Amino acid sequence: MPDREKGSRTYGRTLSGGKLSRRRFLRLVGAGAGAAAMPGLLAACGGDSQQQQNAPDVQSVEGKLTFWYWGESDAPGASDWMEENVEAYREEKPDLEINVVPQATETLISSFQAAVSANQGPDIASQWATGPVLTQVWQDAVAPISDYVPQSEIDQWLNTSENTYDGKLWAMPMYLIGIAVAYNRELFEKAGLDPDAPPQTWDEFLAACDKLKGAGTTPLSIGNQDGFGGAWFFANMELQNLDSLEEWVDAVVSGTRLSEAKYTGWYELLNELVQKEYFNDSVNSLTLDKGHAIFSRGESAMSLGTDGIVRQWQQDLGAEKVGVMKMPRFGDGALAEGFNATQSISHFICKWSKNKEEAAAFLRFMHTPERIDRWYKLTGVGVADRRFDPSVIKDPVLKQMYGWETTGPQAWLQNYNPVQVDSEANIPAGQLIFSQSGSPQEASQLWVQVARRWQSQQPEQYQDWQSWDPAEPEGV
Repeated sequence: MPDREKGSRTYGRTLSGGKLSRRRFLRLVGAGAGAAAMPGLLAACGGDSQQQQNAPDVQSVEGKLTFWYWGESDAPGASDWMEENVEAYREEKPDLEINVVPQATETLISSFQAAVSANQGPDIASQWATGPVLTQVWQDAVAPISDYVPQSEIDQWLNTSENTYDGKLWAMPMYLIGIAVAYNRELFEKAGLDPDAPPQTWDEFLAACDKLKGAGTTPLSIGNQDGFGGAWFFANMELQNLDSLEEWVDAVVSGTRLSEAKYTGWYELLNELVQKEYFNDSVNSLTLDKGHAIFSRGESAMSLGTDGIVRQWQQDLGAEKVGVMKMPRFGDGALAEGFNATQSISHFICKWSKNKEEAAAFLRFMHTPERIDRWYKLTGVGVADRRFDPSVIKDPVLKQMYGWETTGPQAWLQNYNPVQVDSEANIPAGQLIFSQSGSPQEASQLWVQVARRWQSQQPEQYQDWQSWDPAEPEGV
């Protein structure tokens, strides 16, 4: 696992987050009871054991804000931006000390869970949206941010539905990311396809793949050795079958309903793509990030990528060669026209903080116009705020992605899986299909088996998910 800076820092030192993807982390810790029960595994994988061991010793002190921060892995430049925030806020509040502690991806959940167990820790913490945030809410470790920030300010934030529970907002968004299907315009033209009219329906998509393969081009590339390529297809494809997010959560809680075609029938479509050999031959031997390199070398016509990945592909291939489209339409659910997008990391006020008002004020400061402007200049990632001017996004492809992330329904469906279900069902089910070691029916049954196991192994967590009525995304 990658090197990363350990310990904390106040303004003046470089802040950097771990580069391990959060999806790989969830795969590592998802088996069994989850992150809090896996300190040995995390340490063996290179987790920041010093940070993890010291977590319960961190105490909230009046007049001093401690912020456990994560963001660099999603948005390179986020650490420099946070450093600027601390410096700028010091001019407004010179007597307030702000201590920012960079969080490594693989210990983000476990370190905070240690603080929850000790009932002491930072004033502000970061967790990924929805499931990871609400898990801490259900453990009574989070103060509702809506109790400390006026509704007029919250109304400016985007995708707040991801962290809404029991009529309150529990965490603040900062930026948006989504997954699009990127395509190589030059390879489309060589295969006789119109790059200005990419496939919109599943039948058109299959026809395009057939033409591309006939022209000697690999139609699709992905890496799925770690299972995340399949998980990305889940998040994009299953969304099309749903009328609401509540419908998916209810199916996971029920367990048995996951065998229905509405919830796992899309594996038949993925299986068809694999059997027709539309993917790269190396799909099962490459991790997701290694699979991205195939598209960046111009060796495949299509792949899945987030905003940052698409931006990198533009730099590698030339911006004029890269186009984006949504996953072609096959489903007829109310969310079928939606986009797989999320606020990703969320920042919240810890319940034990002695500086809740100060914490809320600093979080609001992060959304002021100057800080919004600097965020985009330093990261190039769109802001989860209605005051962000999308006209500053000059590249038409990236502007299109931000448009999908802010109009119509958006939901990163993987956020609506309990960690154990995601890592023991979602991840290996896709591997069954890509490796052709199991059928779509076996992938479907795996979801049912894991959901039942989760219910018995995590009864309190199961009850929390039963009680949750997820807010629907904007635009539904």
